[in-house]
Amino acid sequence: MTDATASSDSTDPIAIVFPGQGSQAPGMGKLVYDNSPAARLTFEEASDVTGMDLAKICFESTEDDLATTHNTQPAVLTTSIAIIRAMREKLAEVGETVRPRLFGGHSQGLFSAAVAASALSFKDGLLLMIERGRLMGEFNTRRPVGMAAILGLTADAVREVCDRATTGDDSRVDVANYNDETQIVISGDASALERAMELAKEAKGKAIRLKLKVSSHTPLHIEQAAEFAGIMRDIPIGAPDRPIVSNITAELLRTGAEIRAEFEAQLRSPVLWAENVRRMTREGVDLLIEVGPGHVLAGMAKRISKELTVVSLDDAREAPIPISILPVRNPAQ
Repeated sequence: MTDATASSDSTDPIAIVFPGQGSQAPGMGKLVYDNSPAARLTFEEASDVTGMDLAKICFESTEDDLATTHNTQPAVLTTSIAIIRAMREKLAEVGETVRPRLFGGHSQGLFSAAVAASALSFKDGLLLMIERGRLMGEFNTRRPVGMAAILGLTADAVREVCDRATTGDDSRVDVANYNDETQIVISGDASALERAMELAKEAKGKAIRLKLKVSSHTPLHIEQAAEFAGIMRDIPIGAPDRPIVSNITAELLRTGAEIRAEFEAQLRSPVLWAENVRRMTREGVDLLIEVGPGHVLAGMAKRISKELTVVSLDDAREAPIPISILPVRNPAQ
């Protein structure tokens, strides 16, 4: 954190990152909603834009209903933006601000990052979430798919498992997320996914079927990615206030065109999350702040880099305001 009067060109050695689908949980966002006017306005705005009662969906849905892609994607985006707006609101009250060096996000979380970095409006982000969720949900209706986490195997071993489990274009599974050294997520047709899980267990790994009713980050979604690119043509996307780390290459996205290309390629390309975190540390980041429901990204970042101080704003419970969990920093830093 820096003093609010600091130069607008200065940044803190901080990365703000946002989670994606899979981090949702019933009741998410309720604490910040109850304690922040900015958060309440965010939920109201989201409901007006989408025609969905986002507060009710987030606070009262069952786990299964919240896991429905049509609900999950706008709900996670809304909760994430509500939390960062509440954080900024509370920091302003004490005369401080956070000037992150980088923004990042895991999968869908990059849309939250683009909104937070002023590259994408919240309204347009919500509209894109509705369309992205629709495309993924419709695909799953036509073709049974799913995702699973593989623990305890190397990336090479998991790729080999996927190759062995794939029997053709109508039954394939691929690596979707390189999350950290101990967790890799695979995605694809349900039949191939089940074979891959069994093969992973035979190789002395652990396989956990994820509670996601979709597949993602797989070549199965080439057509959906192309359709999503067409949808985005009418959506303005500008340069971010601060660079956003690409999920696909771990390069820094600095222009609207680069962000647009990233969003199109996401559906068919794996997420290099471990490399994202390593890129942040190479850029001098020493504090990673996870903004959104849960603390999955914070947990993974701790395993990836021992150099980082890592916090999740969703862990703020004793004093239910987002800044209560932030470590005290020297304003001169």
